[in-house]
Amino acid sequence: MKLVSVIILNWNGKELLLDCIDSVLKQTYQPIELIVVDNASTDGSLALLRERYPDLKTVENRTNLGFSKSMNKGIGECKGDYVMPLNYDVILESNFVEEMVKSAEMRDEIGSVSGKLLRFDREGNRPIIDSTGHILFRNRLSVNRGESEVDDGQYEEVEFVFGTCGAAPLYKREMLEDVKVDGEYYDEDFFAFWEDVDLDWRAQLRGWKCIYTPRAVAYHQRGGPAIRRSKIVELHNYKNRYLTMLKNDDLRGLLRVLPQLLLTELLKGGALLVRCPWALRGWVDALRLLPSSLAKRRVIQRRRVVGRSEMEKWFEKFDYWRWIKRHLR
Repeated sequence: MKLVSVIILNWNGKELLLDCIDSVLKQTYQPIELIVVDNASTDGSLALLRERYPDLKTVENRTNLGFSKSMNKGIGECKGDYVMPLNYDVILESNFVEEMVKSAEMRDEIGSVSGKLLRFDREGNRPIIDSTGHILFRNRLSVNRGESEVDDGQYEEVEFVFGTCGAAPLYKREMLEDVKVDGEYYDEDFFAFWEDVDLDWRAQLRGWKCIYTPRAVAYHQRGGPAIRRSKIVELHNYKNRYLTMLKNDDLRGLLRVLPQLLLTELLKGGALLVRCPWALRGWVDALRLLPSSLAKRRVIQRRRVVGRSEMEKWFEKFDYWRWIKRHLR
């Protein structure tokens, strides 16, 4: 059996971390290597870990390095043929890793796997979907497929998707080594947010596929609206979308959807101007990171093996009216 390295990134997650770790330790699949990367937590997380799991391998950062850099450190420490980054607010069903590995081994070109992530909260007795993979739209916005929908069995087919949510993905180590740029698996200019979509896109350009399996189920306690619309989240979401496009996109493809891009920028920029104008500083950061991103683009585009027409099959039509209504609520 191939070794799976599970890397949990923790930042002040004391209240949820132990349940996450216990769900990993109860997996039907073996062998599993478990590593916790701590981002300078101040809530006593590390002391609790040492008390409860004295033999657990940890990587302790002196400051909060963000998701990308911290997870890269964890990947650098692990030995697995498969790598599973894991948010501390995720609980896995006992067969989650087993089903993810089964899906990964279906075909050689499968580089990543998405399971079915559900929310802890429910609507009545019906589960709510958190993610069944990533969708990328023609206007270059991205969402988690099925997010906030009631799970009525609409995602019960094993199928290829654009990519996988970074809360609980499975990556082949071979794929990660193939798509890394300047030694970085996740782009460390991103700090956090969109780094998983960027990785999806680079993998697609190299010919790697992502498959979704409904048989691997986990539960994600995603942050509520107040957290998800905080200044830091809004800024990095805004900035990192541009960096993702700059590195991975095709110029002719962008020109073809230019009206949609302009409309999206008008609506999104206007919404941020009202809701969180501080996030518009993302433009400043994006310009500061322009030389670095252009250098990475040259590497990515030189090594791509998938053409524009094949990539455009992934870009779905965007429902602007639904988006506007959601933001108005």
